Amino acid sequence: MHRDPSIVLEVDPGVYPPAEDTFLLLSAMTVGKGERALEMGCGSGLLALHMAKAGAEVVAVDVDERAVANTLRNAASNGLRLTVLRSDLFAEVEGEFDLLVFNPPYLRGIAEEKDDLCWAGGPGGIEVTARFLAQARGHLAPGGRALVLVSSDAEPGAMARAMEGWNVRTLASRTLFFEDLRALELTLRGTPGPFP
Repeated sequence: MHRDPSIVLEVDPGVYPPAEDTFLLLSAMTVGKGERALEMGCGSGLLALHMAKAGAEVVAVDVDERAVANTLRNAASNGLRLTVLRSDLFAEVEGEFDLLVFNPPYLRGIAEEKDDLCWAGGPGGIEVTARFLAQARGHLAPGGRALVLVSSDAEPGAMARAMEGWNVRTLASRTLFFEDLRALELTLRGTPGPFP
């Protein structure tokens, strides 16, 4: 999906601003009109807004109330309708989705204060992503897919364990000065998906 220049975005203090990782995920994202889509960790809502503009029925989720308020305001200012929830991953989320999108906190570190939540992925950099993938199984519609960003900074063994039970395909990648970022499409093994 290309970035839509007509979408106007404001980013509040303390909310993760769209960066290289966000735009890499956006470039790999496809969503059909009428599909149910969820953006986990929505921040200012850029990906959710693009999905809503494409005609998807969108739920945006963030654990930080500042991000929830920011996404709601950006949706209103762009005339787009979406549901925005404050939730620790899927704790407050109901239903199944055709597409789950997550740009997780993926750097190694522990969140010691609220502003750390957007980058600290746990000691191996993959713990938040692993929790997401474990919970996502119960929220994927038949044939559904998850689009997740991962970093080469994450501990490889932990990443391999987190991906067990999933078909994994790299849709886009980008090398930055200290890491490689990849946008992965995941489907559950043993269910029909967009690829074998």
